[in-house]
Amino acid sequence: MVKADVKNGSRLPDLIHHRLRVLTQDGRVYIGELMAFDKYMNMVLADCVEERIPKTQVAKLQDIKDGSTPKVEKRILGLTILRGEHVLTTVVESKPTLTKKDRLSGVKKQDKQLQKQKNQRSTKRQKVDPKSSNKVSKPTATSGRNNDEIPRRKFQPPPGFKRR
Repeated sequence: MVKADVKNGSRLPDLIHHRLRVLTQDGRVYIGELMAFDKYMNMVLADCVEERIPKTQVAKLQDIKDGSTPKVEKRILGLTILRGEHVLTTVVESKPTLTKKDRLSGVKKQDKQLQKQKNQRSTKRQKVDPKSSNKVSKPTATSGRNNDEIPRRKFQPPPGFKRR
């Protein structure tokens, strides 16, 4: 278990995007990248792996005191929310894979791509021919003209409602 170098007075906001090992009250260990947290210390961990010692192994450990290592069961959980009332302690496993500068540049690239896609969509909408659009035409008996738009009527309440 390699631990990352972190300042002694680090708080949880400083550890966002770090890989953490979180110990819980029931003896389970969750290892994942800290994505978010709140005032109750609920945590969102990405790429989370749960490690636990089965009850059968715990009983064997209590009986045998020869220093043998127990079998640890691992489960891949993915994106996980840990309830803060169960969290005992956190240990930093490793630093983030990307620096803050790299993450910000990645976000800016994504924003540029989104703007580009929005601009392409808006230009496509403007190029659409108005005659080929899906407007419904309603023939009228009084006039022989072909109207492209449905005449708008004043709002009518459903039957049974009284007007005041």
